[in-house]
Amino acid sequence: MQQSLRIAGLAILLALSSCTAVFIPHKQDVTFYTDSDSTLISNTTVDFGKGKVIEAELNRSGFQEVVVRTPGYKDERVLLIPDRRDPLFYFIGILDLPLICSGYGSLLLDGNNTLLYPNEILVSNKVFFDKRTENQRYVNIEAVTVDIKDYKEDIQIYYVPNTPDIEQKLLEERDLRIKDREEAKLKEEERLANMSKKKRQITTTASTLNQDKERNRLFAENTIFTDDLSKILYESGYIDTVNRVFQDNNNTIYLQAKIRKIDEYVITAGYQSYRKLGLDITWLTYNHFEEVVDSVSFYSFSDPFVSEGYKEVNYVDMINDVLTQSYFELKQTATFQERLKVQTDFAIQEAPLALIKPKNVVKELTDAAQASVIIKRTDGGHGSGFAITQDGYILTNYHVVSGKVEGKPSTFKVVLANGIQLDGKIVRYNKARDLAVLKVEYNFEKAFLLSDVKSFKSMSEVYTIGAPKSVELGQSVSLGLISNERVVNNNNLLQVNININGGNSGGPLFEKNGTLQGVIQSKLVGRDTEGVGFAIPSYLVPSYLNINYSK
Repeated sequence: MQQSLRIAGLAILLALSSCTAVFIPHKQDVTFYTDSDSTLISNTTVDFGKGKVIEAELNRSGFQEVVVRTPGYKDERVLLIPDRRDPLFYFIGILDLPLICSGYGSLLLDGNNTLLYPNEILVSNKVFFDKRTENQRYVNIEAVTVDIKDYKEDIQIYYVPNTPDIEQKLLEERDLRIKDREEAKLKEEERLANMSKKKRQITTTASTLNQDKERNRLFAENTIFTDDLSKILYESGYIDTVNRVFQDNNNTIYLQAKIRKIDEYVITAGYQSYRKLGLDITWLTYNHFEEVVDSVSFYSFSDPFVSEGYKEVNYVDMINDVLTQSYFELKQTATFQERLKVQTDFAIQEAPLALIKPKNVVKELTDAAQASVIIKRTDGGHGSGFAITQDGYILTNYHVVSGKVEGKPSTFKVVLANGIQLDGKIVRYNKARDLAVLKVEYNFEKAFLLSDVKSFKSMSEVYTIGAPKSVELGQSVSLGLISNERVVNNNNLLQVNININGGNSGGPLFEKNGTLQGVIQSKLVGRDTEGVGFAIPSYLVPSYLNINYSK
């Protein structure tokens, strides 16, 4: 009796099963050919190997992606597409005639394990990032932000049939929607209606960015996407791993990427699909003074991504992939290549500026207060400065008066020690040296004497006066020591052990007898860091700005 039940159960199982699914192998041996001995090929679960010739065993699962990794190149995701029927199918398929006749033939004909990939697959990495050279600046990625203004308009999903020239088709589809949004919505509804009938057979069923839940989760948890890009910059030498202290306008540029539009494409072929993202990204290039020096936009595509079963698509990986592609496009532009060049000529082109030598110079601490000013910008920022003539010429840092866009310095007021606020103008500046000369219509009672003679000594006691952190703290005085003079990136800096904060920038560094020794520029901040500040030596200022006192 039990034997009869077993035989009956086996007969029912075979009747309900596809013979092709049971007897045709579910795996296939393929050979990958690459361009480098350093190339590694993997899929989502396993590394297949490294080298120019890699033998791999693939699951026959329809569309799938493999990742091609070569040092110095962008990781490339290659879509594998079955291109022929397994010969065994035509022999074993005869056994499935009852299944075909019962109306389930489409499931049999489109069974993933009945289709074969090419036996030999040639792969390569196309996007190469050259190594940084000594005459190029370093690159810092400050932020990557999702700057979406209208979620309904700027985040779209498109269903597009797979073709060899797929990216051109994607652009055509996108342009069609932009040109006639209303008509496109009707077509989209028709497509979605057709797709919904096949939903149980679609292999890509992960959530999409046009769904509020997915979008909000992604943007809330991942407001910065820099992993792949930072890795590329590190490997190609554009991240300075040695000098983390003296980053300045002469050796570093800064980037911010703003994602303005997100298009998600579901590319279909039969009952299978894969995805690509298209991002509209605006790259802002900044100098060391946080001024925008360039803005350029690119619309870039991700590599193909295949989701497995009901597993969610990894949008973070997709966005990182597009960012790396977009940065490569930015890096190829002539403007960016020019920006990468290290500045070697720090001289300014203006003719010599003759100033009237002050008669009443600072000789003690109380005099210093009368010669010191606060520079209050209309955008809310502030810094310090000091008179170097009695007829209204003031010395400060360039970054104290820099604007939001290169070539358009900030507007500002100059606040005197007596509280009077005056309109000021920039007379000249040298961004490479972070110095600026300002002018107000005012006669100072006291002024610092600017000398081109080097007179300081290490361990000298020095003071500074300014407005640390807040304008309300104007005329705050700090005392410290000069440690030594450093030469960094072709700039000389005095290292000082003195209490300075944001707002002290541009203030005077002077001895008790009033001898000017520097212009306060910056300090180190961070955990376990205190009392390490820097000033521009005052004896170099006349040559940096091409100014002098008239005889």
